[in-house]
Amino acid sequence: MALGARLAYAYDRNDSGITAFRLDDGDIAWHATGPEGGSVAQAPRLTGHTVIGAFATTKSGAGTYADRHGISVVAMEARTGRILWTRDITTDSGSDSGANTAAVPHVVGADARHVLVASYEEGFSETSPLSVLLDTRTGRVIWTDDDFKAVDLEESVAVGVRDDGDLAGKSTSDGRQQWRKDLQFGETRATDPGPGLTLADGTAADGTLLIDAATGATRLDSGDTSLPDCHYDGWKTTICTGADGSGNAAVWAVDVRTSHVLWRLPDASTNRVAPEITSAWHGIVYARAAQAMTLDARTGKDLRTGIGHVSPTMVNDGYGLVYDDSARAIDVYRAAGASASASG
Repeated sequence: MALGARLAYAYDRNDSGITAFRLDDGDIAWHATGPEGGSVAQAPRLTGHTVIGAFATTKSGAGTYADRHGISVVAMEARTGRILWTRDITTDSGSDSGANTAAVPHVVGADARHVLVASYEEGFSETSPLSVLLDTRTGRVIWTDDDFKAVDLEESVAVGVRDDGDLAGKSTSDGRQQWRKDLQFGETRATDPGPGLTLADGTAADGTLLIDAATGATRLDSGDTSLPDCHYDGWKTTICTGADGSGNAAVWAVDVRTSHVLWRLPDASTNRVAPEITSAWHGIVYARAAQAMTLDARTGKDLRTGIGHVSPTMVNDGYGLVYDDSARAIDVYRAAGASASASG
């Protein structure tokens, strides 16, 4: 889901569209239908008052003309679901029709100026990924690149993995390559850990790099500790989790502005273990050890312990959301002190 203040937005399981749910009661606020039969991945993106979705589409051929595959990017008003614009993009040419049938678009990022969409197959693929940068206000295509798997959108740079495995930064204004970095990975995994940074996991030492998205410079090298999953708290801290070289669970808190490590767990000197991190929001880390608990994002200090059996996987100022694996459903909890009238 994409989590707003009062609404949560999700792709539909059976009908290719987007539905907005009211967080205070779970009722549907609005539903907007997408392209018929279009497949989707991950979640829509919310930026300001706009929700962005991307759908894989197929236009059936006839006679000697093969099917044509593409992406339909749709922008909707977040409060009402009113469609603001739609942009259709062809992802194959006449010579490779059918090659992209398994590729699925992902809305990598969106801000007030740009929407970044990448279409690719999960895992190994002989088909090159396609990335498209659009204008958030109009849907105008700014540039496309069919040798680039976008993973992160920053204000002036889009970061992604080239077909040769190198990480690269491209200008959001004209698509020119700003930097290129040979990471010598076996298989690159790159994500967005927080503003200004791109995470690259799987180095020769099995560690993780935090890279300056604007310049390509390495800001933090975790050595033999792999930290592929990060939870940005929306302020100035990202909490990255994974395992050290011995396979033991590890948690690092990093200042997104300086890339300095604020604290680490486990800590043998204080007999503290590394909990399972589920989310972070505005200076609070939500985790599970014996039971659900919270920590201070800047110091790592335990705040509240033994507060129940569930820890939220998504949080805002008014609500915590928990994914129930057995029921395949989202449970919504109101934050302490938040009323229905003031929610979100």
